This record gives sequence, structure tokens and C-alpha cells, in this order.
Amino acid sequence: MNTLRYLPILSYQSLSSIPIKPLSLLLSSCSSSSSCSSNKTEHVNLSPKQLTEINLLIPRLCQSNHLKEATHLISTALLTNPPLKSLSISILIHRLSVEPNMTHTMYLLNHLKHNSDGHPSLKTISKHFISSYLNNGKPKEAVKVFNWLSREDSPCAPLDPPIYSLMVNGLCKKGLSLEGLRIFRAMVGADFVPGTDLVNLVYRGLLREAMIEEARELSGALLGSVGIGNDPALKKKVMGLLDQLIAEWVD
Repeated sequence: MNTLRYLPILSYQSLSSIPIKPLSLLLSSCSSSSSCSSNKTEHVNLSPKQLTEINLLIPRLCQSNHLKEATHLISTALLTNPPLKSLSISILIHRLSVEPNMTHTMYLLNHLKHNSDGHPSLKTISKHFISSYLNNGKPKEAVKVFNWLSREDSPCAPLDPPIYSLMVNGLCKKGLSLEGLRIFRAMVGADFVPGTDLVNLVYRGLLREAMIEEARELSGALLGSVGIGNDPALKKKVMGLLDQLIAEWVD
């Protein structure tokens, strides 16, 4: 495999004294080579020194607005499957989440998605992107990442309850109760029982929209329920209520 032969030369010392453009060309050629998308990858471990050099370089690239290079570097390093906490990926995620478009975000996620059957850290990285977009006042972008995760061809399926809860919580707190309600419905449809705090959050959102009776009926059906997946009648009732609420809201 040729993909990772570039990593040993990506030292902070050498790159600090040369233009960024050669780095861009280097990483572009790496990411576009057929070996990068191979399903059979040679196991390569990054040394502590190499990880340190990458972590020193990422903030510099982000600060100098070389986001393409930073994204390529992180995505290439992740192909070696290092512990996620060993890379300064949170710096890159925060920087990308304040960008006016999602070009680099989706490049990174798709690159990891097509690595064999999905990178083992893909779900965690996607969750960090969702959280960062919500924290930076970009709920629509958070919804796009969530929808991307929810696609039929997603290697992250099935999604886990914390991702649903993160989305519903963030959207409702941003005043986007309808969008939060739609994801709440998807959560119930996946047989997950929403926690009391989440139900109360949706309840308050409905009250703000003057849907008082609907709010009471929904919370009454959900609070105290043992498991929607184990009670088909309850699930059918809750899904019907949610469908009715969403339809009335849209109309």
C-alpha cells in the first residue's frame, strides 16, 4: 500500500519552512490514488513522534485557512486507526463547523465511510460534528450530518439513542421544535424509549406552539412507558400522535 508512505515526511519542522502548496499537492495525490480507497489496507502504526508532528501541524493549517490540507492530513492519518484521542481532530472539527459550507466536512466523512465498510470512529466523529454545528448556531448543518448518518447505505446504522437525543435536545433548544419533533419521531420509530428530560423538552416545545392538548396526550403516553418496542399498541399510538402533530404543524 502506498497511501501512508507520505506520513513520515509530514514533519512540523520541515513544513514550517516551506510553502503550503507542496503539501496540498502531496496530500491531493495521496487521497486521489487508487490505493487510498482500497478495501484491503496494510496495517501501519503511527509512531508517537509522527502523531505529535501531525497534532502540531493541524492547528497551524487551520489557523492559516488551509482547511483542505488539514482535512486530507487527518483523513489519511485516520486510515492507520490510531486512538481517536491521540489526534487533534477536535480542533479541525470546530474549525470546519464555522465554515460557510460543508465541503470539507463531507469530504472527511465520505472518505472515512468508503474506507472498507466504514471507519470504526466514523460514528463518533459524526457525533462530534453534530455537536459542534449545534454549539456554533448551525442546526441545519447538524441536521444534514444526521440525515447523512441515517441513510440506508450508512455503515453507522443503526444509530444509537445518544445521537437522537443530541439532535432533539439541540434543535428544541434552538427553537426548531418541528425539526426536533421529526427526529423524535425517528427515535420512537427505531424502538428507543426517550428519557424523561427529552420528553419534557418536546412537551415544552409543543406548549410554546399552543399545542396544549397534544402535548399532554403525547407526554402521557410516553412518560412511564417501559419499552415502545415491547408494546406494539403503544408504539402505534405514539407514532400516530407524532404524525398528526407534524402534519398539523406543516399545514
